[in-house]
Amino acid sequence: MGPLHLRKLCPLRVSLAPSCQGIVGRCRALGSRCITYPLPWHSWQSPAQKSQLRQKQQPLLKPPQLQPLPRGLRAIRSKCAAFVDGASITYGTGNELESGSGSSAACKPTLREFNVRLEVPLAAEERLGLTGDVKALGEWQLSRSVALESLDELNWQATVPLQSCRQLEYRYFVYVEDLSGYKQIRRWETHFKPRSLGPCTELQCSQLDVFGITSDNSDLKPQVHRGWLNHEAILQLKFNGEKMFQVHDIETFDPQHVQLKIVPVEKTAGLHVEYSKQEYGKSQLELQPTFGVPYTKGDIVIFHITLPLERMMEQHFRLECYSMSNELLGSATLVTSDLTGSEGVLHLPIKSAKNADETLARLRLPYVAVQPYRYSPLDFKNTYAHYWPKSWPNLDVGHRGNGKSYIADAPAERENTIASFLSAHEHHADMIELDVHLTADGVPVIYHDFGLRTAPPGKQISRPDQLEYVLIKDINYELLKRLRIFSVIAGQVREYPSHNAEPRMEHRIFPTLVEVLEKLPKSLGIDVEIKWPQRRQGGGSEAEQTIDKNFFADKVLHQVIQKGCGRPIIFSSFDADMCTMLRFKQNVFPVMFLTQGETKKWQPFLDLRTRTFIAAVNNAQAFELAGTAPHAEDFLGENASEMLQKAKDLGQIAVIWGDDCNSKERVQYFTRIGATATCYDRSDLFMPEGKREAFFKSPALMAEFAAQCRI
Repeated sequence: MGPLHLRKLCPLRVSLAPSCQGIVGRCRALGSRCITYPLPWHSWQSPAQKSQLRQKQQPLLKPPQLQPLPRGLRAIRSKCAAFVDGASITYGTGNELESGSGSSAACKPTLREFNVRLEVPLAAEERLGLTGDVKALGEWQLSRSVALESLDELNWQATVPLQSCRQLEYRYFVYVEDLSGYKQIRRWETHFKPRSLGPCTELQCSQLDVFGITSDNSDLKPQVHRGWLNHEAILQLKFNGEKMFQVHDIETFDPQHVQLKIVPVEKTAGLHVEYSKQEYGKSQLELQPTFGVPYTKGDIVIFHITLPLERMMEQHFRLECYSMSNELLGSATLVTSDLTGSEGVLHLPIKSAKNADETLARLRLPYVAVQPYRYSPLDFKNTYAHYWPKSWPNLDVGHRGNGKSYIADAPAERENTIASFLSAHEHHADMIELDVHLTADGVPVIYHDFGLRTAPPGKQISRPDQLEYVLIKDINYELLKRLRIFSVIAGQVREYPSHNAEPRMEHRIFPTLVEVLEKLPKSLGIDVEIKWPQRRQGGGSEAEQTIDKNFFADKVLHQVIQKGCGRPIIFSSFDADMCTMLRFKQNVFPVMFLTQGETKKWQPFLDLRTRTFIAAVNNAQAFELAGTAPHAEDFLGENASEMLQKAKDLGQIAVIWGDDCNSKERVQYFTRIGATATCYDRSDLFMPEGKREAFFKSPALMAEFAAQCRI
């Protein structure tokens, strides 16, 4: 071990015991006399300093001479984690070391130095953080994480007292702080396995890392993704329709050639404006150009605004409209207090820049507001949001279990029942797909359609026009279980047992999401489709929806996080905004965007992001979804494999679904052209021959998913 040198442990000021907080200023004033500990000579100078000296062919600087601690500091140093010498280390109540399994001689306090190099500098307001599985690193909690300090624009460092015998795991992340001191996670390392450090036998050990790159990065590309919401919200302003502007003066304002920019009127820490102009391979969120984002009819431009929760109801923005020659044409003002609920449409007059009394155009601007997950906070421990290894085979997914049942030649089990899910699994389905609604009293239930045909008790029904249609969102769960259930097949009315009339629990219609999660084996993966009605291009909507979207998403997430962990789970929805919510509310499960694409079977939806497979791929790239679930009809042509390759090239999965999957030949075809998974009816009839077991019936795979469980 080299000579004894001095070093100031300033990064530890964030974890001082309460009794030591008053000492921080004295520590700074005393400089390098604050802490003494044996420091290897090679780590005394920063990498940048060493590099500069070598380039100048000058000898490395000598370390400072050892200076004694003042008497007053000696008297109090044992109370504070930031005052350490080579003989003893005493820790305050905020930074205790856990007792090791070995002897005290083998497990002693050690100073671990974490050095991190960035590939590109951070923004002026951004900082680098560190968290891990021990108390000194915050036990994966954002609020207790360690702040690193900048050595230069690319190198950051923190020194933390840890147990010498302890194997530990950790991750780095980039954050900003708002005025209330809350951290917002801008980016974080999302490797399936966290970084790992072995025991250290010295009194001081140094670690050098590159942000986003670990031994798991065989291609040396950083694996970093955006964080999830904690004490902030997201407001998205969506130019995603065919006709956004009603123009009053076409000579002055041409909506076919305009540049758009969102400008916050009040500047505040933690407020960040980005945009996505959705083009293949170029849809990532980025900062706005000086004179705005070029926009023309048919473009998809989403403004993505992150802001502290306390600003959510009092922030003003200005939408500025520039000509293509960068002349300000006009602007509109929007106030967050005008937002009603989680989603809606703002009607904004575009006022002339030359004459404030003149209206150039009127804008119909849809928005969605994403609030943080309302239940228990999430942490950095692990994430499955982008975990779908390339080594996995094409998976077989049972559509609504063992397939649709309100048709001719239906399977024995009714769709979306526990019996149907178990039947698919018995025939080696790797996953099943199910559909989730919320009842009037907030219970997530499993059923496909937005409503059901029913009739009063005792009424004789012989014709379809005698039935009533009611929406699930308008019915309490106890009433739903009592309702009579009918379907119309080839013009004929057929009645099925209600939930309460079915004696076999597994065969009951309308099982709750919790019941399904508790009854299905964990070796059966689940695609949880969130049902949300879409507006159609030709007008109207699939169904009315009056439940708040954030409330809906939180209810489902809460039950899946509480009861569904420890198994392969993926969320999906035809609603692009619901996918955005599910992505930014949590960091545990992957999300994919369902799309019907270019189909002749149904009327197109109003949202341009739903119209084509590539539009869905672009939206998935913009908001870092795991991928898409496209309709099979898009992949029956000659360029099918090339289309799927476009998704793969962006690291996305593609789960193909639809009636065109329903044969052994088609299941084989979609596997051959490169689908990640194929979702089809009747696993009992169309499962590939020779398959003897579901993929996730592997103890090793089940062990991987067990880490999802936080409770």
